[in-house]
Amino acid sequence: MQGGAPRRKTGQSGKFLTTMEALRTYLGDGMLFHAVSAFLMFVAAMVLGWIAKRLLSTVGRRLAAKTASDLDDIILEIVLDRIKWIAVVAGLYLATEQLSHAANAADITAHQWLGYAQGVIFVCFVAVVTVLFIRIADTSVKYFIERHARRTSSKINEALLPLLNRLITILIVLISVITVLHHFEQDVSSLVVSLGVGSLAIALAAQETIANMIGGFVIMTDRPFRVSDRIKLPTGEIGDVQEIGIRSTRVLDFDNNLIVFPNAELIKGKIINYSYPSEHIRVFVDVSVAYGTNIDRVKAIMLRFAQEHPDVLKSPPPSVFLIGFGESSLNLQLNGRTGDYRKKFPIETSLREQIYRAFLNENIQMAIPQRVVHLTSPLNVTH
Repeated sequence: MQGGAPRRKTGQSGKFLTTMEALRTYLGDGMLFHAVSAFLMFVAAMVLGWIAKRLLSTVGRRLAAKTASDLDDIILEIVLDRIKWIAVVAGLYLATEQLSHAANAADITAHQWLGYAQGVIFVCFVAVVTVLFIRIADTSVKYFIERHARRTSSKINEALLPLLNRLITILIVLISVITVLHHFEQDVSSLVVSLGVGSLAIALAAQETIANMIGGFVIMTDRPFRVSDRIKLPTGEIGDVQEIGIRSTRVLDFDNNLIVFPNAELIKGKIINYSYPSEHIRVFVDVSVAYGTNIDRVKAIMLRFAQEHPDVLKSPPPSVFLIGFGESSLNLQLNGRTGDYRKKFPIETSLREQIYRAFLNENIQMAIPQRVVHLTSPLNVTH
């Protein structure tokens, strides 16, 4: 339709603008109008926050309950706890911004103080949002690691979760700091360059420390061993893993001594894990008997003790082998398996004691090194 009267704005935004225009007409364009407008904006932000919390508490929880994952329910509860703070800070920021328009024309000092207040409120808003994202990130990382551990039937690495949470927290805080500096019109590019140069200098000055940290991260992700596993270090010591740290791994040996081993050396060396993929381990006893001994009789005695031992597994069954001929002995080896690597040494000790007593009772001669010495008469020397 050409040349008609202008259309009126419809919808919620149109009603809000119409209300503000009517309020401006009634109160004028002075400080009172801006003060009332600031109050209404703060109240509107609180109302919107209350509405959002109610919707998330009802509709959001119903939708989250229908999903198979529990992560959305946990994140929803984290968001619900912080909606009111976000609404308060956002309302205060909008209110101070509205007041700054009036102070700009009336009082320069008041305008400056309102600018300072806006800056503080903006920092508070960024802090609230930062804490919210950190909580969500921590919860998500923990949830996915626990789900992976349940699927693979493996234990959660106690050191991996704090490390990932620390890295994510540092990243989120760094982004928040850059956002605040950008809001206050600071040169962020120079900060990024300074961080890059500083990081390079630190990396060059602490190469071994960084190598150990990278080694610790590799151990936590690749998981060649875990806390409480029994391992053999590249240097030959055997012990139980007590702690996997960022810089080093601590192992308690059988003498109750704590071995602190750098992570960088661990990932480069050969490690034997007695606990993974299962705690089953071989037990064996070496026996040497004299030549001429009845081997079948010796095998039967050794095999009987292994079969009767409560900690030796029946499957696979224990067995005895003739493994070699020595200078003065027949060398035999008893092999079996146990379900707990911690019992290896006691089982072998018990079997040795039983075999020794049985050999004494059965008059079976243990091998003793022998040497044959030939004596010859001295040569007759004529003078």
